[in-house]
Order: sequence, then C-alpha cells, then structure tokens
Amino acid sequence: MNMYAKQNKGEWQQYTLHQLRKDNPQVSFPAEPSDALLAEYGMYPVSTEIQPEFDARWQRAIQGPLTKVGDVVTRGWLIEEITATTEMVKQESGRRILALCPEWKQRNLTAQAAQLAKKGEANWTPEESAAWAAGEALWFKIAIIRDKSNTIENMDQIPVDYCLDVYWE
Repeated sequence: MNMYAKQNKGEWQQYTLHQLRKDNPQVSFPAEPSDALLAEYGMYPVSTEIQPEFDARWQRAIQGPLTKVGDVVTRGWLIEEITATTEMVKQESGRRILALCPEWKQRNLTAQAAQLAKKGEANWTPEESAAWAAGEALWFKIAIIRDKSNTIENMDQIPVDYCLDVYWE
C-alpha cells in the first residue's frame, strides 16, 4: 500500500487517497491516480529510508519527520539513546541471577540449607558439607550481582550501556 503526504500549515503529514476524495467531493478521481495528478492537489508519495543499524540494548530507531526533496516526500530515521532506569538495571540483575541460578535451583538450595541448619553442622556428612559450601559459593556470586546492581542504580546517571559486563564484574 502506498503512503502519501501533504503539507498542512507548513508541516508535512501523512495523507490518504480517502482523505483526498473526502476533501475534494466535487472531483472524480481514478481508482489509482497518477503521481502527477496527486501533485496537482499537493499530495506526494512517501519514500521511507532503510532503517539504519543500531544497538537495541541502549538505542532505538524512530521514524523521523517527513521532508520533501524534489517530487518525493521522504521519511528518514532518528537513532536515540534510551534513558536507562533503575527498573531496567533491576531487570538486568534478575536476568544475570537467573542465568547463574534458575529459580528452581534457588528453591532447592534454600530447602537444603534449612534442612542442614536443622541437622546442625556438627552432624553433616562430608557430602552435606560439600553441598553447603557449593551453595554458599553460589549465593556469594548472587550477592555480588546484587551489589553491582545497587551500585549502578545509585549512579547520578545510569549509563545507557549498563548491561555491559564491565559494570557487573
């Protein structure tokens, strides 16, 4: 489907064949009017530029304004930086924690720790001592991620590339 534009109060805006017919009820337009006929009514085809490459982790592409060049109205693209928020950092922290230790494993470790605590460290088997140490090491890694998350969240301005490993190591 072709997209068209027409200037309204000095600003280019999308404009449809339906709008053209509605605005000009006295004119009988062909089913598919030529670009030359449309130009007589100030209506031009819109050419959309190819979307440029961008890093979706901290940028987004938005369609730019309509501009006329020759007999074609063009819509370009603008790349804008995404403003990082504490919620985005918390989501990244959660993603990293779950990649390290899925929820089912966290529940199992918590249940195992409760059972071992009830049994008492003096009564643990060597296997239970090893399981406790492994669980403790994993919780320590999770605590580091949470600490890094807090550090990033408390920055005066959260960097747009907050999800890079350099901030989490």
